[in-house]
Amino acid sequence: MLSENDLFNIVSEVEALIKKIGVDGYAIAVGSNLSRQVRFAANKISVTKTWDETEISVLVEKDKRVAAFSVGLSSKDMIPNMARRSLEAIKNAPPREDYAPLPSPGERYPSSPGAVDPSLRENPERLLDIAKEAIDTGLSEGAKKVAGTIIANVYSYVLVTSAGFKDSANLSNVYLDVRAFTSKESTGHASIASRTLSEIKAKEVASIAARDAKFSQNIKSVDPGKYNTVFTIDATASLMNLVGGSASAYAVDAGFSFLVNKLGSKIAPEKLTLEDNPLLPNGFRIRTFDDEGVPTRVLNVINNGVLENYLHNRFTAKKFNAEHNAHAGWLSPHAWELVVYPGDASWEELLEIINKGLIVSNATYIRFQNYIAGTFSAIIRDGVFYVENGEIKHAVKGLRLSDSMPNVLSNIMEIGKERRQVFHWWLESDIPVVTPAIAVKEVGYTKAF
Repeated sequence: MLSENDLFNIVSEVEALIKKIGVDGYAIAVGSNLSRQVRFAANKISVTKTWDETEISVLVEKDKRVAAFSVGLSSKDMIPNMARRSLEAIKNAPPREDYAPLPSPGERYPSSPGAVDPSLRENPERLLDIAKEAIDTGLSEGAKKVAGTIIANVYSYVLVTSAGFKDSANLSNVYLDVRAFTSKESTGHASIASRTLSEIKAKEVASIAARDAKFSQNIKSVDPGKYNTVFTIDATASLMNLVGGSASAYAVDAGFSFLVNKLGSKIAPEKLTLEDNPLLPNGFRIRTFDDEGVPTRVLNVINNGVLENYLHNRFTAKKFNAEHNAHAGWLSPHAWELVVYPGDASWEELLEIINKGLIVSNATYIRFQNYIAGTFSAIIRDGVFYVENGEIKHAVKGLRLSDSMPNVLSNIMEIGKERRQVFHWWLESDIPVVTPAIAVKEVGYTKAF
């Protein structure tokens, strides 16, 4: 991957080219990423890949009209022509009513809570060791087949804007995703993420996946309806991704959010606090400045059950007459890393609280039927269990999670105390989450077809 000096040199070259075109404002971001992947299936390492990529992203402004594009490093010479074409394409569009200039640099920026993990660059063979540890653990705990992926990234990122911002960020992250099988229908899943390789606990997540696969061997159908439910850490991460995506002020403005007109309203019990924290030590997505050069900070999205903030960039802050809170996105704001505050309940206590109901271990392919109402459905798999008197009786097949996010949030009964950082490819809004499990009252389920 390219050095930080190399990236600054690329930015300077692109900046000189852009200035000649006659734009009113611009932002240039250059990111270099060394990414390594190890995939395993049927108890064997099946694929190892390495990518070394550099991408150049350019935003140009003219007469309160804005366009953005990205190219690979090999296409750098195309940037002047692409910038001209972008300005030509937007010149007949009306000026943005929500236009606000690129922000001036902040007076103070937070220090990064963690450096790049050098082992991700210097010792890639450790990824193979982790994959093997996950396989061996799953098999030793009763799984017949173990599969999964470990992906590690080392990034270097430079941002320069016409408003005077100029800085760089260096970060790393890694995640492990494991699925265990005792049969085609009897599966388990768990994942873990971190800034550093040392925090990737392969034995822990492989053990969870193998346990759920074993428990899933005795599988029965139950009737559709409403069930008290414990959503495991991985399933809760999927649900909280929906909250993070819906908290974007762009989603609110476009009508793709169940949080429209909910700012300042109580949307969950007081025990729920959800923050966005790009400064989390060992966080998967650490950032000290956003894509417009604004200093990042910890921000409560939900505070003691009350929706306290939407996520803003300069355009949405202007439109909502709100503070820019460092969540740019050139075109739309987004969350960096969601953190759910822990509760006091152990896993056993969560099962006792629901008494008679279900455990859902994984929610995938979540689709909204109505964004404003927040109604959605999801495939549930990798460990769905029926519980009575706080004990797992058998696994469950034939159900689909079908409810609304306002109902799920407002019906939270208890929050677990054990947390894990989660990231995997099917999180709908691509947001890493640190969360415990949660218990929710009367969650809706329909028949799966």
